[in-house]
Amino acid sequence: MKFCQDIIVASIFIAYPVCAFVPSVPRRTALMQKDAAYSALTIQPLPLQLSSSPPMHTSLFADATDESKEIDLLVEADAIFDSVDRNKDGEITAEELRAHLVDQMGYTPEYTKYLFASLDTDADGVITRDEMKFAFYNFEALSMYMTFGVGGSDITSREAFKAFALNQAEGGSDKLLLNDLADLIFDMIDTDNSGEITKVELREHFDNVTSKFDDEKSTDMQAKDYVQTMFATFDKNNDGGIDRAEVRTAFQKYDFKLLAKTFGLRVYRTAEV
Repeated sequence: MKFCQDIIVASIFIAYPVCAFVPSVPRRTALMQKDAAYSALTIQPLPLQLSSSPPMHTSLFADATDESKEIDLLVEADAIFDSVDRNKDGEITAEELRAHLVDQMGYTPEYTKYLFASLDTDADGVITRDEMKFAFYNFEALSMYMTFGVGGSDITSREAFKAFALNQAEGGSDKLLLNDLADLIFDMIDTDNSGEITKVELREHFDNVTSKFDDEKSTDMQAKDYVQTMFATFDKNNDGGIDRAEVRTAFQKYDFKLLAKTFGLRVYRTAEV
């Protein structure tokens, strides 16, 4: 039951934190040219601390002056490469890509083979850092980031994401607003499209996620604790529902990667996450 315990503990730390080169003509990404079967959503075990202070302008964030900060997707390419390159030899092998995309991000082996062939532009059997950067420059950067970094198969297989990604490509954007990420997660849980997440929907989301782990079934008490803690964190006006604005506010306040994990998104491994 360690998995479920980690989820509950991490949620408590959210509620009560310890410390307060895209082409000029966008191309349709190879990630979206081929239909592939995707596996179901999972949640990775969560760290035990989230900072409640406003996110710092690190390499993850562009210097946005509007109310929604941005993630610079192209800056993330190096960090993602380092995460996938497990033996740190400067190259990503087919096995390393399989371990990342299948084991961590939830894709099928067949789709991983297809993607490896797409990224290995010189067909020498490995993906170099330059080839990874080339993919971020020449494919649709948002789809690359969601595939390798935050989201994985459960996000990229959704029709709502595909439409969103194509709209981003038409604008030539290489940045992702945190509000957009918050909206994608909100829409994933608000299954009846009512404009608010109810306790029933959040419980169904938690049950759906934890049901995928055969060796770590959640208990009714753990599910109730999760829902109660999440509502204590997000439902700031105490009206019994979590609306889109409340989720957006949380993504501005907390570390977005750790928060995404709390909602069940796959997140690539970094030194911090």
